[in-house]
Amino acid sequence: MIPLSSCPKYFFGLDAIRAIAPLVVVMTHWQFFYYTDDFVLNTSLENLHLPLYPYLSMFYNLAPLVVDLFFLLSGFIFFWFYSKKIATREISLGNFLLLRFTRLYPIHLITLIVLAILQPIMYSLNGHNFIVHNNDPWHFFLHVFLIQTWGFEKTPALNGFNGPSWSASVEVLLYLIFFLFCWLKLHKNKVIIVAIVLLAPVMQYIYPMIGQGVYSFFLGALAYHIYYWIAQKSYLKKVTNVVIVLTILIWIFSFAEYAFSFTRNGSMILLQKFLPAKGAVVHTRLFDIVRNTFFRTVMSPITLLMTALAETTYGSLKIKWIMTLANTSLAMYLLHFPLMVLSVILVDSFGINREIFHSAYALLSFYAVLIPLSLVIHHYIEVPIQQMLRKKGSKTTRKPVAAAA
Repeated sequence: MIPLSSCPKYFFGLDAIRAIAPLVVVMTHWQFFYYTDDFVLNTSLENLHLPLYPYLSMFYNLAPLVVDLFFLLSGFIFFWFYSKKIATREISLGNFLLLRFTRLYPIHLITLIVLAILQPIMYSLNGHNFIVHNNDPWHFFLHVFLIQTWGFEKTPALNGFNGPSWSASVEVLLYLIFFLFCWLKLHKNKVIIVAIVLLAPVMQYIYPMIGQGVYSFFLGALAYHIYYWIAQKSYLKKVTNVVIVLTILIWIFSFAEYAFSFTRNGSMILLQKFLPAKGAVVHTRLFDIVRNTFFRTVMSPITLLMTALAETTYGSLKIKWIMTLANTSLAMYLLHFPLMVLSVILVDSFGINREIFHSAYALLSFYAVLIPLSLVIHHYIEVPIQQMLRKKGSKTTRKPVAAAA
C-alpha cells in the first residue's frame, strides 16, 4: 500500500490533458468557417471537407464534449486540493474566490474587449456578426461579471461576444456551489455526490449549460473519491494496471468505431427493427446521445482515473513544455474564437476565398499563431496581473493566499 502522504503533490498527467484539450476544441469550432451567413450549418460534418477529416473524424465529432473534460478535471482537482481546506476553514471564501477570479478573469476581460472591437468590424464587412449574436450592452454587462450563462441572457446559446466563455461563466457558478458544499462538510458524502450526478441530466434538460457543468464537475469529484479509495489499498498496482489496460482498450475501440462505424451501423439496423416508425434522423440522434453519454460518463472519467493512478503508482512524468502548454490552456481556449473572427475579417478584407479554410495548412497555421500568442499573453499579461491581484488581495484577507492554482 502507498500511503496518501506519498501520493503526488501535483498531477502532471492531468496537465497533459489540459494542454491537449483546447487544441481539440479548436477542431470542433473549425466548422464555423463554413456556416451559411456565418450563423447556420446546413450540412453534416462528413460533407464539410474539414481538414484531415478522414483521419481526425473522432476528434471533430467528440470535440464538443471536451468542455465536459474541463469540468471533470476541475471537479477532480478541486476535491483533491481544496475540499479539505475549505471544510476545516483553512481557506476562506475570500481567498478561494481570489485564487479562482485571478485565474479566470484577466484573459476573459482581454478577449471580451477584443471581440467588442472585432465583431462590429465583421458586421460592417458582411452585414452580420460571426457565429455569436447578442453583442449588445446588456450582454457585455453580463460578460463583465462572468454571469452570461446564469439565466440572465436573452438566448442561452447566443449569449454574446466570446461564445466559448460560457464555460468560464459556469465555472464561476460551480466555484460557489463547490465552496458551499465543502463548507457544509459534505465533500466526503458520496451518496449526495452520486445523487447530484444522477439529477444533473434533469438540470441539463432544463438549462443545458449549467446542467452540463454540474454533471461533469461532480462526476470528477466521484472520480477523485474512487482514486482516493484505490490509492490506499495494498493492491493499488494491480488495479492501476487493470485500469490502464481497460482505458487503452476503450480508446482503441473508439478509434476503430470512427474508422469503420461498426457500432453505428449495427445500431442503425437494430433501431430500424425495433423503432421503425421513428426514422433515420431519430435513430441517429439516439445513437449520438448514447455515444456522447459514454464519452462523458465512462471514457473521460476512466482516462482521468488512469492518469492519476499511473502517476501515483509509477511516478510523475515531468515534461516541461507540456506543463508550460497546460498553463496556457485557458488562454488558448478563450483566445481561439477572437482569432477565428480576426481570420475571417482578414480573409474577407483581402478578397480571399474562404475555401482556404478547408486546407490542412490553414488549420496548422492557425495553431502556429494561437499557441505562441497564448504563451506570450499568459507570460507577459496573465501572470503579472494575477500576481499583482493576489498580492493585493491577500493583504485584505485573514490568511495568506496559497500559491497553488
